[in-house]
Amino acid sequence: MIKQYQSPEELAAAGLPSIESRIAQVLSNRTIVSDGVNVIKDIPQLGDAIYKDTAGRVYIIDKDSLRVAALPSGWTYLGPFLYMYDDETMAIFKGDYTSLPTAKYADVVQFSITAITATTIKFWLKMAGAYDTFVGIEVSLTSAEINATSAGEIDAALNAAGNSGNVGYSNHKYWAYLADAAGNKVDSGGTQIIVQCDQWLDHRQYQCSDSTHALVGCTMTLSVWGDMPASNVYFKRNGRNTQAKGVMNIDSGATYWSTNGRTPDADVAVHGEAGQTDPMTKAAYQSSPYAAAIRAYYPTYEAYIEGEFGLMWPEPAYGAFALPDGKALTEKYGPMMATVKDGTTKAKFPALNWAYNLGNNNHLWDVREGALMLSDANRAAINATQSANGKVTIALSNRWFAERCSASYAWIFYGTTRTLYSTNVRTTFQVGAVTLLKK
Repeated sequence: MIKQYQSPEELAAAGLPSIESRIAQVLSNRTIVSDGVNVIKDIPQLGDAIYKDTAGRVYIIDKDSLRVAALPSGWTYLGPFLYMYDDETMAIFKGDYTSLPTAKYADVVQFSITAITATTIKFWLKMAGAYDTFVGIEVSLTSAEINATSAGEIDAALNAAGNSGNVGYSNHKYWAYLADAAGNKVDSGGTQIIVQCDQWLDHRQYQCSDSTHALVGCTMTLSVWGDMPASNVYFKRNGRNTQAKGVMNIDSGATYWSTNGRTPDADVAVHGEAGQTDPMTKAAYQSSPYAAAIRAYYPTYEAYIEGEFGLMWPEPAYGAFALPDGKALTEKYGPMMATVKDGTTKAKFPALNWAYNLGNNNHLWDVREGALMLSDANRAAINATQSANGKVTIALSNRWFAERCSASYAWIFYGTTRTLYSTNVRTTFQVGAVTLLKK
């Protein structure tokens, strides 16, 4: 439609059109204003709404022109556009949820016995009731061999072991079975014996020996991760590497650290905030004699937080940001299952498995996508499109990323401090998916 208005004030008072696009002529200053409704684009920008029609054709709707009520009734909302995964594929926040589920990152602990050299073996486990101490598992074997008999004898020893009040499988969830080279339970012909806890219950369960608790008569290692790569570091924007202090959401992070940060007791150099150091408080930034160089370089407290503690990404690819992406990790490790003692199976890595089971080229979002989606402006754009469609918005709450950090930790967004952090894989956090869709 084409309409005339006497002044910019009259145009503003009329509001934006909700049904069809409008060309407005402002008579007082002779300007023409175009206000589109559901403008279809060829080149998407972050936050633009992605839909498909009943024939499966995909449409990109400009986020600023989006009027959901005016869309064809048969169109299906897919989510907000994030970035181009490759030349032909759009990465979209899977936006068709009204709430996001939660899951553990991992939920079984597995050790592999790959060699037996004596008929008496001993290994050590952290078990229910006292995870801070080792329980010694000593087993008398019929033969120094990897076979079903040895697996059964180890399983019997596990069922007779445990801390006070927590003896037996029903309490500590440990058992053993013969397995093939891929870790599948077999009755004969196996190449390893798996010692497994059917639930990952404590972050200290990843050990079966240490410098003062030696293995006897066997070779045994933590095997649950297989060949899944890990890294426990990444770069902050100031060039320092860190394990926990990279702020992903600057405005909200600055609010948190303004009262929860540190008070420096020595001069703070620009680009000098060490890897694991907390940001200083806002009061310290404003008045501490040790922050003079920081005040001279950064005009605001928020600029200090971003410059010294923001993430350095996507380049250089280093640490957590150099690991395989969420697509690769979900496709490879999402379908992996473990047999539990009652004969049923469960996902080894529930967060990745959740995304894998969505199908249709979905994956658990990774640290790169987290850095993109959790920045202040980008999160606002994504959430505006989600809200317009009545779907879940991205909250600043704890959530898993796809990458592993260490033997018992994986990467998360830590909502309290607004940082890229890591925590024990047994913890239940929110999960979310990214969809890859041909443009």
